[in-house]
Amino acid sequence: MWSLLNPLFLWAFAAALIPLILHLWQRQRIVVMPFSTVRFLKVAQQRASSRIRLENILLWLLRTLLVLLLVMAFTMPVLRLTSLRQLVGAARRDIAIVLDVSYSMDYVSGQNRVWLAARDAAIAVIEAMRPGDRACLFLADEDVTPLIAQLTPDLSLVLGQIRSLSPGTTTAQLRPAVEAALAALKESRREKELFIITDGQKLPWNSFQPLPEQTDQPDKTDRADAAAAATAALPFDTKDISADTAIIAALLGVASPDNSAPLDIEIQPTVLMPETPGQLAVKLLHNGPEQSLNVSLAVNGQAASQRSVSFEKDGRATCVFALPPLKLGTHAALIETSPDGLMLDNSFYFLLRIHEKLPVLCVGTEEDAFFLMRALNPGGTDSAITAQRIDPAALGADALAGAACVFLCNAVPLEGQALLALEQYVQRGGVAVIFPGNRAAIADYANWTCLPAKPVNLADFGADAQRRVLRLVKRGDPLFQGMHLPSGTYPTIAVTRELQWDKLETAAEVVIAAEREVPMLLRRKVGNGYVLAFSVSADRRWSNLPLSPFFLPIIHQVVFYGAGVEQSQSFIWTGRNLVLADLVGALAPGTELRDPAGRSVTLRPLKNGQDNSLVIEAVTQSGFYTQHSPARSQAEPAFAVNVRRSESDLTRVNPADLPALTGISELDVVESKEDLLRLVKERRLGRPLAEPLLWLAFLLAGVELFIANRASRKSRTLTEQLKIDLTGRVKGVAAGG
Repeated sequence: MWSLLNPLFLWAFAAALIPLILHLWQRQRIVVMPFSTVRFLKVAQQRASSRIRLENILLWLLRTLLVLLLVMAFTMPVLRLTSLRQLVGAARRDIAIVLDVSYSMDYVSGQNRVWLAARDAAIAVIEAMRPGDRACLFLADEDVTPLIAQLTPDLSLVLGQIRSLSPGTTTAQLRPAVEAALAALKESRREKELFIITDGQKLPWNSFQPLPEQTDQPDKTDRADAAAAATAALPFDTKDISADTAIIAALLGVASPDNSAPLDIEIQPTVLMPETPGQLAVKLLHNGPEQSLNVSLAVNGQAASQRSVSFEKDGRATCVFALPPLKLGTHAALIETSPDGLMLDNSFYFLLRIHEKLPVLCVGTEEDAFFLMRALNPGGTDSAITAQRIDPAALGADALAGAACVFLCNAVPLEGQALLALEQYVQRGGVAVIFPGNRAAIADYANWTCLPAKPVNLADFGADAQRRVLRLVKRGDPLFQGMHLPSGTYPTIAVTRELQWDKLETAAEVVIAAEREVPMLLRRKVGNGYVLAFSVSADRRWSNLPLSPFFLPIIHQVVFYGAGVEQSQSFIWTGRNLVLADLVGALAPGTELRDPAGRSVTLRPLKNGQDNSLVIEAVTQSGFYTQHSPARSQAEPAFAVNVRRSESDLTRVNPADLPALTGISELDVVESKEDLLRLVKERRLGRPLAEPLLWLAFLLAGVELFIANRASRKSRTLTEQLKIDLTGRVKGVAAGG
């Protein structure tokens, strides 16, 4: 659609008559010359008249077009880019803004802060709107925050909300926010615009693509990110995007970000004992050119060690620290990298828990638990494991408190309250190990919801004992960490009775198997803990496993694995609605929980069935959360919190890939605020054509000058065309005249 910003110049189109008048006037001029004869003049006229007439017409057309172009340029024409029903840029419009508020938006390069550029761009888009236009605002974080979910004509409200925003401490997923914004625009009958304002990081755009099929269990760094992107199970559906919706992505981050961050830690051994040295492996990420950076370790606020790590361009590395011997208790530790443009992820907080003894609870009668109790404490009272035995009837929440691991030896069936307490113990990070026995029938397992698989048969081989050669399904499994079997040797047991299982439940696997893949030890992750189930009993009634050399080491591996599960919770990621009991257990009366800034943390009660829990609504600040009790003079570390490290990878997306990545073919991408505003102006007012018209006029002026000069050189005077002898007599016309 065309429009004119300066239509008053339309009167100047009359100037197009000037070349016509001049050409007509030139044709009326008559030159009278006395000749004795006009025979030769008629011959010359016939030869030149057709060429002169054609050149004059061409020059007249060029000069007329030149005048028209000059006049058209001064009227300032504008080409509208929207549909024909929109007139002269005055149509009402509805816009939606999706603003990335992840912590990578806080990147600073010199004096430029990415967040300020993004916020100013969003403000400029709103300020360019006309009265009567409507807007809505969505924040892209781990999911979507509809700050202004419905279109509103109150643009001052939208501006106020944008000006009050600041980047958060979470990752960003753009797809949920874009879907919410498109839903808000769907019913609009106005001109529609969707603006996606982000920093150009590739990570938030990945949510538009379906997740790859996971073949292995993700590690704790990737597991949360995979859960956050679970909405991307299917490709982004573009069918609901109407043809009159303009979608613009503004990538306002720096072209070559430079950032380093600790990604994850691994503590060895998994269970730390007093005054025993340990080892800490730190995984590091680097965006930017090849360089060396300093990485330091501090424990309890005191510098413990420092390393210099060399990184390749956009590479990763692992740095190993020796942990100093520590006393019994919980110690706050910190990994820090050199300062860079993104400061929030330079610090990695975690806790070191030093155990004096590993408390283990054995549930079963004295006869049923005899071999297990001997395996747990083979050396007497000096063992690092302290095993306590209780009868199945005494099992409850109080008995489970503080146990690193719980063994059930022929303890099934359990009372309802005991089973509920056991499941809650596992959910909060405990490890339960089940040995079947003669007390339980298959039906007694029906109410269990945490088993790796449902028992389907109790096979009794009697005198025909079955020989079972056991093997570790995955040698690198954490359960077997530190356990060494001689190369080429396999434990062998004789089985007279065994529990047989149905198909595995979700998050369950076989960790020890016999020939023909008969399961002997199964494991399932439940909440923050694990349930392990043996196929044979812990006494000699079902097999000779308790007498085999394999029994004691595997039992000790399970205990240390159970303590290691607790140790693996040395930190948590930022999140919402976290159950307090999963983090620190039950708080003592009068104990106050405070965040890293020293503010009291608000706890909200949550009733889930018969379980009453306290929930922290939002854990968004990284650092150490502490417990303050009247009975203690000093605060005690409760848990450590870190921002999710997937956001630390600042690898930029290629703007040319975004249409294919999102499935939005008509996606305009800009990389600066100036380009964004220019595109907005073109879409709302149109594309100015004055400058192209002036350049075209300049080109035509050159063509006209060339043709006029050429015609002038070709034209010969009448005297030059006639042959005249010495006496002055005309003898004819010269050749070519």
